[in-house]
Amino acid sequence: MTKKERIQVIGGYRQSRQTLHLWLTGALIFCNSFVLGFDTWWIWGIGSVLTAALLIRLTIKEGRVLQIFTVGRGILLTKRLYRLYSYWIGAVTAAILFSRLQIAPVAWVIFGLGIVMLAWTHYQTVQQLRQADPEQPTRDEVTKHYRSYERSTYADERKAN
Repeated sequence: MTKKERIQVIGGYRQSRQTLHLWLTGALIFCNSFVLGFDTWWIWGIGSVLTAALLIRLTIKEGRVLQIFTVGRGILLTKRLYRLYSYWIGAVTAAILFSRLQIAPVAWVIFGLGIVMLAWTHYQTVQQLRQADPEQPTRDEVTKHYRSYERSTYADERKAN
């Protein structure tokens, strides 16, 4: 299966869950903003953690669907890459909660080093996946290149002719 076909399949899968993703992302932003702004921040912190957990679950499910299209080392790298996307969601939520908890500057340095390590691991995993299976799209590539045939201007032109 070509990269374009894989993008269409996973894009279609993602499109069916797009409304849920948008609501969860909006809820995460909403809860995180209230964590930073109010005295009852811990209530909103619980909402942030639960919303992040649901987003992580959806991201891992999307990774499982994409693993079907590859073999060998590509399966392992796709699984790792989608786990890393989940770690990013967790890292953002943790940063918001840590900022409200007023952790020590040393802890921020350690957290920052963890973020740098996460970024480096993410970069290396993408590079390894491109070598192992050049046809396997990353989540970013699906987002950038997916456009269903029915909504494309090319389809409109074909219907007109």
